[in-house]
Formats: sequence, C-alpha cells, structure tokens
Amino acid sequence: MKRILSISAVMLFILVLSKLASNVAPSPPPGTAFALKAEHVIACSSTEVILADEHNNSTRLDIDSSWPECSTFQKNETLDFYLSRGDKTHFISDERTAWWRKIM
Repeated sequence: MKRILSISAVMLFILVLSKLASNVAPSPPPGTAFALKAEHVIACSSTEVILADEHNNSTRLDIDSSWPECSTFQKNETLDFYLSRGDKTHFISDERTAWWRKIM
C-alpha cells in the first residue's frame, strides 16, 4: 500500500511540475531589446501608442511603421509586447499574456 501511495505521489508531482513548466513564457524573438508584459493598449495612433499595465501605470511610446494597425488591438486584451529601441520604438511581436502573469 505504501509503495502504491509513493508511486502515485511521484506521478502527481511530475504532472504538476510539467504543467508549471508548460506555462513558462517562451524566450523572446531575436532582436528584442525589451519587453512590456501584461499591457493593455489604451490609446493608439499612427505615431504613438499608450500602454497600461495591470496597476494602471501607463507607458507612452513613439512608434515606427512596423506596428500593426490600431484596429488589431482589442480594448480588454492583455498582451506581452516584444520591442526594439531606436529613434522610434520598433515592433517585433506580441502574444497573449499568460493567465498567471495577469494576476501578479
């Protein structure tokens, strides 16, 4: 009985550990200088974008032509942005924020 319980506990530990490992964010794309995690787009134009995090701290960025159209960003969507520095902020990619990062 103890052996079965021990094996079950080890298997459960492995399952929990693999679940946590699969939730780890992937490494950023090549060329990324910085990332803004768990951000909402609150204002967008062809020359600037204003992002806000979960604590309502806003970040204003001057953007270049690499950014997608403003209509692609949903109002309540939380995204991780991977960006590059320069005269203006260069857009590399974005992805949906993991659920556990939203609550931090």
